[in-house]
Amino acid sequence: MKRKFTFLFIFLLLPIVLLGQGRIKGKITDLQTGEPLIGANVIILGSNFGAATDVNGEFVLSNLSSGTYDLRASYIGYQTVTVNGIRVSEGLTTERNFQLPSEGITVETVEVTAERPLINKSNTNAVRVTTGEDIESLPVRGIDNIIGLTAGVVLKDNTVFIRGGRLDEVGYYVEGVNVTNPVTGGRGINIPQDAVEEIQVQAGGYTAEFGGANAGIIKQQLKTGSKIWQGSIEYITDNIGFKPEFEYGSKRAGAYWYGYNEMIGTIGGPVFSDKFRFFGLFNYNFQRDQNPQPYPGINIGPIADPVVQDTIDLRLAAGPVFGNSTETFAYSTTFTMDFNPLLIRFAGTYSNNTGDVAFNTNRNAGVVSNILNTGRIEKLDQNNGSASLKLTYIFNSSIFAELNGGYFVNQIRRYDPYLEDNFLQYGDSAANAQHGFQFESAFQRPTSLTLYNFRFNAPGDILAGYQKAKR
Repeated sequence: MKRKFTFLFIFLLLPIVLLGQGRIKGKITDLQTGEPLIGANVIILGSNFGAATDVNGEFVLSNLSSGTYDLRASYIGYQTVTVNGIRVSEGLTTERNFQLPSEGITVETVEVTAERPLINKSNTNAVRVTTGEDIESLPVRGIDNIIGLTAGVVLKDNTVFIRGGRLDEVGYYVEGVNVTNPVTGGRGINIPQDAVEEIQVQAGGYTAEFGGANAGIIKQQLKTGSKIWQGSIEYITDNIGFKPEFEYGSKRAGAYWYGYNEMIGTIGGPVFSDKFRFFGLFNYNFQRDQNPQPYPGINIGPIADPVVQDTIDLRLAAGPVFGNSTETFAYSTTFTMDFNPLLIRFAGTYSNNTGDVAFNTNRNAGVVSNILNTGRIEKLDQNNGSASLKLTYIFNSSIFAELNGGYFVNQIRRYDPYLEDNFLQYGDSAANAQHGFQFESAFQRPTSLTLYNFRFNAPGDILAGYQKAKR
């Protein structure tokens, strides 16, 4: 099933909570008297966003993407005050008030670092926000693992459940685009955590704009390029000493070597001017065992069944499970153009994953691949990605129009590593013989081995099914 393009047109007044965008509001007053300053200017440094205070000294800055901003307030006859690091969250309002000292008072340039409030008063439902700064500080990796730390969320078998709801009762949005898998539920795309500016988990009380999600909503915003060019590169591995060949059961610094390698590179900044900002990320991840568990290993040796006379050599290396690897290449980018009053934002993600499916409960593939070491393990290829384009036109401080279009795709393929897409030959002895696997006879697979009523696939047997889908 293909997910069609979806378009959303929004025409709102500012007193209504803005959909999909954050805003900053506040009041500017005289430091000595507390009187409101009418017509004071407020601007976001490095952008074309700005506003003037009304007769009550109040201002509103709307249509802001998730992130941190530096705000400067000024007024004739008063000293300028700058507040750095104001956090704005999608769909919420951040309040920031200014008290300007008059020029008659001698003080140095006033710069304030904003503090994150414990409670956001504009949050009218159960919204829990995890910012990019929080993600960098957390001792876990992976979007699902981060979401699993949120109150009301349970992570079971790498699946997110909210308030006890089912998998398909959670809605996923990236940059305002619905990326929920339409067939099975769950998030239909993979996003590296280093590309995420903010994660919002709503466990109830959300408005009618979010359909088909009874348990909760998970919204994610990607990062935007900074005011100056910045880049980073990070490499993570458990291969202490960088030994070239992997050995099952070997250890590093007293712990088992699970074959984990990950590289993350990011770059972002202005293109031509501050009005054009770019952010890009590349992520490579390889795991020899995609679900590490503290397996102790088995070294019993050959065991024979006295009835059927089948013999199996029970030798399992401790540590990572053989035939359970995964390799992922992921990319994310955003490009923001500020042609005030017209704002344009493009965001895209793409991920390619290839891995083994060792734990197939129908054929005991995980046990067979370890005990008999056939190496003929079902393969899994997954490709997924999303793209969105948002156009915002600001008529004045009270009215704006927004057009948001998005597309996402999820492709999956399961297959035998030798016969691949020739699924009609999976049971053909001649086709298997060309790859060195002998069947009992034409179209008769090797007879399973039996050990005290436990059945195991014979070496060279077909362990894979075939599946190809595009959603």
